[in-house]
Amino acid sequence: MSENLSQDILKELKEINQKLDKMNESKGLSLPMKILALCIGFAVIGPLIVILLSRLLL
Repeated sequence: MSENLSQDILKELKEINQKLDKMNESKGLSLPMKILALCIGFAVIGPLIVILLSRLLL
């Protein structure tokens, strides 16, 4: 009886641990956030690079 109970508890703990591991995985940026970062890159960083290059070449 005690061993059976220990096995059940161990099984439940393993399941909880797997769920926690799945929750803690790094997910990265979602697709809308990637698109937003790309737009900001073109709108802000792109013109800055062009301005710097034009000043260096002139």
